[in-house]
Amino acid sequence: MNNATPITTLQYTDKADHFLQGMKLLNDDVSAYRTGVGLLAIHSAISLNDAIIVGITGHRGKYENHVQAADELDNICKLTKVMNSKGVRHLRWLLAKKNRVAYEHRRLDDDSVQMAVDLAKKFHSWAYNYFREVLRVQANA
Repeated sequence: MNNATPITTLQYTDKADHFLQGMKLLNDDVSAYRTGVGLLAIHSAISLNDAIIVGITGHRGKYENHVQAADELDNICKLTKVMNSKGVRHLRWLLAKKNRVAYEHRRLDDDSVQMAVDLAKKFHSWAYNYFREVLRVQANA
């Protein structure tokens, strides 16, 4: 699987990694940083999904609704014959929580934040397992 835009892919994978590492650091004190942990989990998955999409298609989708990004990932999985769709399900769950975490007055409880953390980690593992050739670009690409 060749990468259509390695430099842009690298930019998205860097963002995804920064969000993921920040999530892990703040998760040590989830009660103090609940909203930040949730948003970092969600945005780490969004950025990594953007890296997959741009790496394979050569362009990043402009979605009015992030659920469309999960649909595009599902289509890419079918196109590339990735039969394991667990990563798409993880991404859908995270995207479904985005507005609640970012904009609503209700907060996620500790269990929901932990689920977001777990699913973000699982999404990253899934993505690097099934799209490793696209995501493992070099800085000098």
